[in-house]
Amino acid sequence: RAMSSEVDALGVFTWMWAQVMVLQVVKLAITAAHAAKPLSIGILFWPCFMGSGCFVGLVAPSSGLTTAYLCGVSFVTLWLTGSQSNHVFMDMVVCLAVLLTYSPDRRRWVAKATHSVRLFLIVLYLVTALHKMNTDWHKPEWSCCTLMLVGVLALPPFRWALPVVPLSAAPHFATLTEVGLPMLLIAGGPVALRVACVCGCIFHLVICQMLSPMSVYPFSVLMAPLYVFVAPDAAMRMFVWVRRRLQVIVPLFAIVCAIWTPLMASGDLPEGEAPFEYPAYGSWAPGVVWCNFAYAGLIGAMVAARSVDTSSGAIMGEQAAQLFVAVFGLTPYLGLRNYPALAMFSNLRIEGGKSNHLFLADDFDLTGWQRDYVTIHETDIRALQLLQVDLGRRFTPATLRSLASVNVSSEFWITPPLAAWPYPATQPFVAYSIPFIELRRRLAPMRAGGAKGSVRYTRTWARPRFVFAGLWQLLGRKIQAEDRVVTNATYDLSVGGDAELEEPLPQWLASLARFRSFDLDYSPCRH
Repeated sequence: RAMSSEVDALGVFTWMWAQVMVLQVVKLAITAAHAAKPLSIGILFWPCFMGSGCFVGLVAPSSGLTTAYLCGVSFVTLWLTGSQSNHVFMDMVVCLAVLLTYSPDRRRWVAKATHSVRLFLIVLYLVTALHKMNTDWHKPEWSCCTLMLVGVLALPPFRWALPVVPLSAAPHFATLTEVGLPMLLIAGGPVALRVACVCGCIFHLVICQMLSPMSVYPFSVLMAPLYVFVAPDAAMRMFVWVRRRLQVIVPLFAIVCAIWTPLMASGDLPEGEAPFEYPAYGSWAPGVVWCNFAYAGLIGAMVAARSVDTSSGAIMGEQAAQLFVAVFGLTPYLGLRNYPALAMFSNLRIEGGKSNHLFLADDFDLTGWQRDYVTIHETDIRALQLLQVDLGRRFTPATLRSLASVNVSSEFWITPPLAAWPYPATQPFVAYSIPFIELRRRLAPMRAGGAKGSVRYTRTWARPRFVFAGLWQLLGRKIQAEDRVVTNATYDLSVGGDAELEEPLPQWLASLARFRSFDLDYSPCRH
C-alpha cells in the first residue's frame, strides 16, 4: 500500500535494486554471525544500515529521496565493507551512475538515468567482449564459456542435451552476443531495444543457473534492474502486474526456493546440503530463483509490449561513471592491474610478455609491471599458498563427471584477497606466476609485521612483444631485446635481505596495482 499508484522506470529500478542489495545484507549478517563474540556495534551497524536502504526501497520506490538514499547507502556500504571483486565494483558504479544524473525534475532525472545506464551497459559489454578476443577463449578444453555451458547442461533437467550441443561453437556465439548487445543499444530503435532486452535477459539468466561455486548469480542479480532502463514501459507494466499479485508470487517464490536445490542437485549432494559458495552470500537458491522470476517477468513484458519506448536516448547525463568503467576495464592492456578489471572468466592473459589476445599485446603497457614477474615454485607462506585457489575442486560430482565426459577442464581459479579464504586449500600446491609487484604488495607488510615463512621462485624480466610498436617508438622508449632471468631465488621472511621486496608499496599504488596469478603455457578459466 505504501507504493505509489503511479511508478516510473526510476521507481521500478529502485524497487528491484533494493532486492539486489538484500544480498549484501545477508553477506554482512553472515560476517557478523561468524565474528568474535561479543559483537561490536561496528559489526552490527553495516547490515542494519544497508537493510534500512533496502526497506525504504521496497516500501516507497517512487520517492526520489528513497532512490537517492538507497543508492547512497549502497555505495557507502560497498565502498567500506565490500570485497575487491568485479560485481561489487559494478554495484558501486551503478549507484554512482544513478546519483550523478539526479535532477529535481523527476522526468529529467528518469531521462538522464535511462541514458546513463544504457551507456554503462554499452561500455561494459564492449570491454568484456574485448577481453574475450583471445586464443584460449576459443579453445573448448580451457574456455570459460564451455566450462559454464557444461555446468548448465550438467543440471538434471538439461543433461539430455550435453551430447548434442556443439561446444566448440559456444565461445563464438558468446562473443557475438557481447558484441551484438551494445550495437543494438547504440542503434536504439524499437526493434533493436526489444531484441537487446530479450537477448540480454536470456544471456544473464543462463549464466547464473549452474550450481555454485560456478554460478555467477550475484552478477546476474545486479544486471536485472539495469534492463529496466532498456525497456522502461515493459518494466513498468511488469511492476504493476507483479504488485497486484504479490500475495501469490511471494509464497510461490518461497516454495520454489525451498525445492530448487533438491531439484537441481538431485542425487548430487547429501540431503540438506547446499552447494559450496564463494563469496559466501549463502543465497544460491534464492538468488537463482529471483533471477528466474525477474528475467522471466522482463522478457514476458517485453514480448507482450505493443510498442517500445525509445525516448531519452539523446539526453546526455554525466558520463564520469561510464568513463571510469572504460578506463578500469582497459587497465590490463595499460599494465596497471588485472584483478579486478572486468577480465573475469575471459581466459585473458596479458602478463609475462606472452599475451594471448588476438590483437593487443604489450603495445600500451609502459609500466612493465606485468612483464617483471616471478614464478613461485614452493612456499610455506599461507598468503602465497592460497594466492590462487581452484574452485573447480569444489564442483559437485555430477558437474565434474559432465566436464570429464566432454573433455573440458574443471580448472576454475580465483585469487582471493589477503585473508579472504578461510578454508583449507582445495588442491596440493602447484607452481604459478604473478607480477613481482604483487609479490611485494603481499610480502612487504608481512615482513614488517614479523611473519615467518620462505619462498623459492624464479624472477623474469620479459621483453615486450608488440602487435604494433608505434607508441613505444613515438615516445622513444628503449625496447628490451631479450628476457632476463634469475633462477632459484629464495626469500625468508624471518631473515629478510631483499630491500626491493621489503619496501611497502605507497597506499595509492597498493590500491591500484593488483594482479591475479597466471600460467605461461596455457590460460584456463580464472575469475
